[in-house]
Amino acid sequence: MQYKVGSFNMNNWSFTSKKDFEKIAEIIIEEKLDVVALQEILSEGKGISRMQEELAQCVKYNLYDWDFCPHKGESAVPKTMSKDHRGEGYAYLWNKNRFKLLEYSKMGEIRIFDPRIINSKSKDVNVDCSFFARTPYYIRLQPLYGGFFELRLVNVHIYHGKDNSISTINKRKNEFDTIVQSIYPEISQKRYGQNRVAYTIAMGDYNLNIFSPIVQAKNACLSEVFTYSDGKKTAQILTVQDQLTTLKNSDSENDSDNRVRLANNYDHFTYSPELSMFNKVSCETIDAVNKYCGGDFSYYRKNISDHLPILLSVDI
Repeated sequence: MQYKVGSFNMNNWSFTSKKDFEKIAEIIIEEKLDVVALQEILSEGKGISRMQEELAQCVKYNLYDWDFCPHKGESAVPKTMSKDHRGEGYAYLWNKNRFKLLEYSKMGEIRIFDPRIINSKSKDVNVDCSFFARTPYYIRLQPLYGGFFELRLVNVHIYHGKDNSISTINKRKNEFDTIVQSIYPEISQKRYGQNRVAYTIAMGDYNLNIFSPIVQAKNACLSEVFTYSDGKKTAQILTVQDQLTTLKNSDSENDSDNRVRLANNYDHFTYSPELSMFNKVSCETIDAVNKYCGGDFSYYRKNISDHLPILLSVDI
């Protein structure tokens, strides 16, 4: 069975955002995405609720059969580090015809796993995540049909900062290292009472490039392969997707060539072939500007986002 997982930085999506909801829905539906991890979701996802409500009477791009879960309660942004009062966080959208929140039995009662900000208090991981600028957001989904397994997703938005100074780059890399060296291995290997087969993917805006001669911030690069070992098993943890995804700030160029209007490949997926044994994996950037907005970068940036969505197709 094939599933398509998307990741999309929505560029400050709040309740009052004047975004092209129909176009956003069109991208999700036409690309046949099953789950989408969203970053830069403000106001506890009220903008997504507004989109669903406004599209309720839209026949072609109706998202009534999709569910969503923004992070609530504990902030993704620690109080000790936040100077941003927008309430920036995460959300997930998923097709209710293919997935639902994981159900499990506890004390004879059926419960639902509530998506949450990753922390050691809830025993998700044995690592202190308080130093993250935006702590990753964790969800567990189970399929409606097609097997006894769960899909574990870790939504990531690594620190950006105001410059590309050494201290800023080092902070980004420290967050990334913690994700691939600690958070991903622990989340992917956890087993619970029902002992479902678990497939784990981390994804999002890493604010770090996979090295390419055409990217702008050449010193802000990540390590594509991390070798994990706990003394008993060894696994490769891969970070993929090296195509440019971020739009440049300037609107002066009229050339629709992506190499002119795009800057960095900050958006990525992370998975392990050994810890999550997908039958087949492929990733791509969705060229949403040319495919859905007629090559109009200015319109896309103003009404959709300053990032292109990315897609990981997995066979389970």
